[in-house]
Amino acid sequence: MMTIEEMYEFDLNGYIVYPNVLLPEEIEKINTIIDQAGVGGKRKFSFFHLDSYFLELMAHPKTLAILQIMLGEWLRFDHAFGMEMSNTTRIPEDLHAGPLREQLAFFYQWSNNQMRNGLVKVIYALNDVNPGDGGFICVPGSHKGNVKYMPRPNSPLVVNPTLKAGDMLIFTEALVHGSRPWKAENRRRVLIYSYAPGCLAWMNYDWCEPYRSLTNNDVQKQLLRPPHVGYSDKEFDLSKGHFPPAPSRLAVNFPSDDYVYTRKLRSVYKKTRHSARQLLTGLQEIGKLLFFG
Repeated sequence: MMTIEEMYEFDLNGYIVYPNVLLPEEIEKINTIIDQAGVGGKRKFSFFHLDSYFLELMAHPKTLAILQIMLGEWLRFDHAFGMEMSNTTRIPEDLHAGPLREQLAFFYQWSNNQMRNGLVKVIYALNDVNPGDGGFICVPGSHKGNVKYMPRPNSPLVVNPTLKAGDMLIFTEALVHGSRPWKAENRRRVLIYSYAPGCLAWMNYDWCEPYRSLTNNDVQKQLLRPPHVGYSDKEFDLSKGHFPPAPSRLAVNFPSDDYVYTRKLRSVYKKTRHSARQLLTGLQEIGKLLFFG
């Protein structure tokens, strides 16, 4: 779930940081798996094949509850990769993306009182990112930009968000973003998961197909489904010469953890308290009219 404040923040900036999504023991586990596999020395690396834990992280309940607000109930996983940099890693400092500029999968829209995103990326930080360290940079608010302009990476419009190990940063690909060379003594390591509305794909589905056999539950399987609009799950008889009416699309029944449950309970409590106050105020006004004219 997203609070109204979080929705406002994401709508305003195009990205949002959730602290402490991964516990210290989870961070240690991830780093140990990557170190033992010897893949972390690469700037960009694959990790799904290393351990089933990474499929579990793909379906993290808190993350999915947030993504349901951003992408709708029928969403899918698109692709993932890890990134590692040291202060000797040579990378071009760049900015790219923007609304409907480089890929038609990059868009952000607010319609019918809800947000609609194209491709969305989730970054799990596996180490602290302090001011000036480098790594992920972006131009807040650029996901709604109307002027065809790309600022320079050293522009004052560009920010380099600070993170703690275990924090989760989510951004829409419509946001102008990029990378800055890493300057800290410790290495930078992140896992990046990409999600999309259920009808959309950025990466060729062949990328996902090998991992379907590794799934452990229905949620993971649903997230790895091929892209489609959600209506044509069954074989229809088209002999009558017309396409059958589209039924309601099936949403993934995502599990709720304690965090999600607490958020929902708090939201219901606030709504109930607000309604009770309105009712009390109304009764007081009625009383005044009846007894005092």
